[in-house]
Amino acid sequence: MATLPTYEGPSFGSSKEERLARRNAEKELVGHAAKGHLTEERRDRVRQQSIAEIPWWYSPYGHLAATTGIGLVVLVGSIYFIVTRAHVTWSDLVIVPAVVLLANFFEWRVHKHVLHRRRWPFEVIYDKHTPMHHMIYVEEDMALRSKNEFRLVLIPAAGVLGIVLASAPLAWVVGHFWSSAAGALFLVTASLFMVSYEVLHLCFHAPKDSFIGRRKAIAYLRAHHAKHHDPRYMQKYNFNVTLPLFDMIMGTMAPKEPPR
Repeated sequence: MATLPTYEGPSFGSSKEERLARRNAEKELVGHAAKGHLTEERRDRVRQQSIAEIPWWYSPYGHLAATTGIGLVVLVGSIYFIVTRAHVTWSDLVIVPAVVLLANFFEWRVHKHVLHRRRWPFEVIYDKHTPMHHMIYVEEDMALRSKNEFRLVLIPAAGVLGIVLASAPLAWVVGHFWSSAAGALFLVTASLFMVSYEVLHLCFHAPKDSFIGRRKAIAYLRAHHAKHHDPRYMQKYNFNVTLPLFDMIMGTMAPKEPPR
């Protein structure tokens, strides 16, 4: 079997020494990328090794079904509760835009401070995002090259489950102190937002000339996300993936320049 080129990406090592060596190579790689010195050759090395580490049993559509499925199960359950047991009033509907704003802020903050900064205990999330995802997909080359690359774009199912478990206590508090209908609407809105995040992010990495890539709404939102994939900007700008609300509020909209 041919030996893969030296890996220059995420620090997934079985031993402490291997993790340290790969982490040092990763820091150098990310630093060069941020200065605009990321070569196609180095990107290809990260892509080859990342794909080689995908287990044989991995199913791209199974991954998509798991991540969106968790959100859809919560969504359907919440809607069923609203239809059969809750009485929704106009005041309860205020929770919908409130949750959208909260979720958009959460998306912005986690993307900026967890996915682009190594912080305990979320190091593995950073490793899969900045030195892997961002080294493979850059502004002028965003498209997936195979379905197996779903693994390099989608959130791990455990991460989605974690978001649901984190949302549930907040929904309970809203349901207890506001109304049961408002609590259920909290879960409906949070679940829709989460599913939208996964589906939109995957669409942004579809080929531009595909059926999905040609949709005007996708093309407009993809341009915002693609600018975030300019290695010079990835640590500073365009952290929203769904709607750039908090990028506008927090002043992290990338300057309007042509692609490199």
